[in-house]
Amino acid sequence: MSEAALANTRRIFICNDSQGKPHLVGPDMFPSLELAAAALGHDAGGKASALAQSLKRVEIAFLEDSGNTASPTKPKYRFYYDTQTMGSDGDGTERDPWPDVPTAMAGIERMYRDGTVKPRVGEGILLERREIFTATNHERRKQRSESIAKFGLMLMALMLVAPVLAILGYLLYEAWPALSWEFLTTNPRDAMTAGGIWAPLVGTFFLIFFSLLIAAPIGVLAGVYLNEYAHDNWLTRLINLAVVNLAGVPSIVHALFGVGAFVVAARMGQSLVAASCTLAVMTLPVIITSTREALAAVPQAFREACWNMGASRWQTIRTIVLPNSISGILTGVILQVARAAGETAPILFTGATLYMRVADTGLASYFPYTPWEKVMALSYHLYVLKTQVNNAPEALTYGTAVVLIGLVLAVNSIAIVARTILRSRKKW
Repeated sequence: MSEAALANTRRIFICNDSQGKPHLVGPDMFPSLELAAAALGHDAGGKASALAQSLKRVEIAFLEDSGNTASPTKPKYRFYYDTQTMGSDGDGTERDPWPDVPTAMAGIERMYRDGTVKPRVGEGILLERREIFTATNHERRKQRSESIAKFGLMLMALMLVAPVLAILGYLLYEAWPALSWEFLTTNPRDAMTAGGIWAPLVGTFFLIFFSLLIAAPIGVLAGVYLNEYAHDNWLTRLINLAVVNLAGVPSIVHALFGVGAFVVAARMGQSLVAASCTLAVMTLPVIITSTREALAAVPQAFREACWNMGASRWQTIRTIVLPNSISGILTGVILQVARAAGETAPILFTGATLYMRVADTGLASYFPYTPWEKVMALSYHLYVLKTQVNNAPEALTYGTAVVLIGLVLAVNSIAIVARTILRSRKKW
């Protein structure tokens, strides 16, 4: 203990010999706790003495031998007082301390007399001043529990992130010899054992563009209907059930549906349009759900204020609801771009092709596919390189995988940035 703490500490010894006669050694030796409490009690005016007001600690030790005051004692009981306490005598705990030292000593003596406090020889009682605005033991335990929980959850998060970083690092290491601007802008050649990935990269963008061109309007308008117009009846419940079930259908089932519905029934054949329609059906549930959630987040008071001004329901949706929910809608749409870019099964039987010769330069290299012919795609191209092409360099395969992952990460990053910017413009 520091010298400053010792200066504000009062040590009290309580000792009785075997005949019950007290050994009084100095002013801090008392034959009973009652006399010790009286020594630090209130003065004639009912106020705490100057000594009691200056104390920050009172240590009460119960000894067997009055000459053994130097031996250490273990504080079995701990109580608190706070001179800032108003309106209550308290019970000595950190949450409800006594108002001053005399009241605290009287309270300790009362509990000792009642048998609530039973210190043995060699044990003691510690009375401390409860400093204002300091945490109690209960609060410190809560803080420790919070810190442990926070550390545990952070460790779990790191355990999830570490494998992802390890996979990305490994892929990037293996793909590094192939990664270059030429790799992105040249077409595959020599039976796809050399060259780049321009043709499948452009085909992936075409698939994404046409699928969103179909899915985004239908999904957004369906979400608007379900949230703004639809009543709670059997038809609405049936539509909601269909959306939920459609979101849980495996992608290979979507592929088989695309073959039956678009390739055969609609007579589109295996083409860019058929593959895009299949991807659109697969992405519809998330777009509908994100649109409904974004619309539901707009406060109802905005709609009511607009209606009170005489606006119709559609005018309210068009001028108030949609502009204030565009961030959530746009986020859902952009995230589906990443999913559509990485899917292989839905396009496997509906429009993807193993290899297709496209122009190397000029305008034709940017628009190499027509809507009614097959296309190359990065996801399917990666599968072909790994399973169908002989003697393909490993760096070429890993480079394709890294570009595909980079495309997905770039799209997700754009979604996050767009959501942040649009949310910052909200009025609530």
